[in-house]
Amino acid sequence: MSMQTGLILLGLLVTFFRYPITESPTGTDNFYYISAVKAILDSGEIFWAENLLSLYGLFPGTTPLGSLILATVITEVSGMSVHDYHLLHSIFFSLIFTFGIFILAGEFTTNYRSRWFSALAFSLAPRFLTFTTWRFSLRLSLIAILPFFLWLILRLVNEKYGRKPKKLLILLLLFALLLPSFHRMGLLLPGFFLSFIISLLLWQWQEKALNRERAGRQVFLFILFIATYLYYLQYLDFSPYSPNDDLIGVYYLNDGTILSTVVNLGFYYLINAGPIMFLSLIGIIFWIQEGRVSFSYIFAFTLLALSFFVISDLVYIPYLFTFFILLFVAPGIDFFIDNLQDYKTRLRVFLISLLILLVVFSNLDLSYRVNAHDKEEFYYSYNVRESSISVGHWIDENFYSEILESNDMKRERRVIAYTDSVSSGDLGELSSNKIEVSEMDIERRSIMDLYWFSEDHLWEWKNESNQTKLDRNLSLVNLAMANFSGQSSTSSMTLSSYYKSMPNYNFEIYCNDELSLYWTNNY
Repeated sequence: MSMQTGLILLGLLVTFFRYPITESPTGTDNFYYISAVKAILDSGEIFWAENLLSLYGLFPGTTPLGSLILATVITEVSGMSVHDYHLLHSIFFSLIFTFGIFILAGEFTTNYRSRWFSALAFSLAPRFLTFTTWRFSLRLSLIAILPFFLWLILRLVNEKYGRKPKKLLILLLLFALLLPSFHRMGLLLPGFFLSFIISLLLWQWQEKALNRERAGRQVFLFILFIATYLYYLQYLDFSPYSPNDDLIGVYYLNDGTILSTVVNLGFYYLINAGPIMFLSLIGIIFWIQEGRVSFSYIFAFTLLALSFFVISDLVYIPYLFTFFILLFVAPGIDFFIDNLQDYKTRLRVFLISLLILLVVFSNLDLSYRVNAHDKEEFYYSYNVRESSISVGHWIDENFYSEILESNDMKRERRVIAYTDSVSSGDLGELSSNKIEVSEMDIERRSIMDLYWFSEDHLWEWKNESNQTKLDRNLSLVNLAMANFSGQSSTSSMTLSSYYKSMPNYNFEIYCNDELSLYWTNNY
């Protein structure tokens, strides 16, 4: 199979797995992003982006604007619905991500088949497949661009195709400015540059050693020591993220020892990366066998090692850690190709079996995740339900710029995306157009607060209470939770006790089988 044919097949597989298996878009946060895009389209401008920090979501009440601007431009130029953009975003950035990995894998191997399977493994990894299924994900935008950023870093050192340092540095600077505008994970770029410096020093030491093979193994052991030590520090709570009971306590071992956390995290990332992760382990072992390795290996392993300091974070780090693990898939496949090259039939069987394993496991895992989210007792599903769309259209036809609150935060955002109203949970966002910035006092946080204490913004409101004086005119009640006093469908968020007395002093104005809508005056 030619390279062109193989890449077309790769693109078709990626697209096929992004074909919707649900009746409507999925997710929760993405529906807020849709509302923000609608606000831009309605006003004709990003009215909340007067401060430059808003581009990166560092100013209070803002979200990184990169993906929002792109979505606005595409929907405006093409004339498509903002809701149709969900699917376009998923497919487009998944393809960008996949072919970016194919290019990046070229810095780890020259074997076309290894690069091809590495790209497919990334694309079908459960962690990445889940949030690329009919969803407007800001994380996807950043993850899709990340391979090109890492490729540029590696090109600064690798000399296979010649180097143009000035052009590479300019492109790196552009990417460094661009990445944080797509998602706050881009603020972790200092860690990438630290990894680059450490890796460069270790690689130069290896190349200058009299016995480069032995030096290469020593480099491996040194980075492994760093990973172990950093993991021990976060286990002792000397880290922005300490071991999370939701992760550590619910899987296989529950005795609270460091061994149990290692085992549980191992299973956790096996689920995130898929069984293909074992090829990554073989790829790392391949390093030990060879001894002397390229800068790409050292850089990838250093990224992986430094991640152990924050490995227990369950919000952002799993995306990056899974990414770093899978960087070694290509070398792992190289190992089998090198050892089976004299056995053509066995090699062919291995590659076909690998393809079947990737496709079948990813399909089963995605189906399981979708079905596992269905909780009929709470009227909740993986995708937005027709009842939410119906009430959203009704609000849009009968009200204008009302504030909607709900006893179900997930349902609230999903409904709001189909209206011109504002979610009470997002009143603090400047895109709601309910905050007069000139009347708000801001205070600068320290860089330590941003990184060590995981604050979202570099600035904060000093008089945030001023935002709470707005009237909430509409109340959406998930009828399955009427007696839950505002408990959300994920049992993670609670609102006020207002719902305890709900229809006693309100007026029901709309109702379907799952949702009731109430109007209240100046609540």
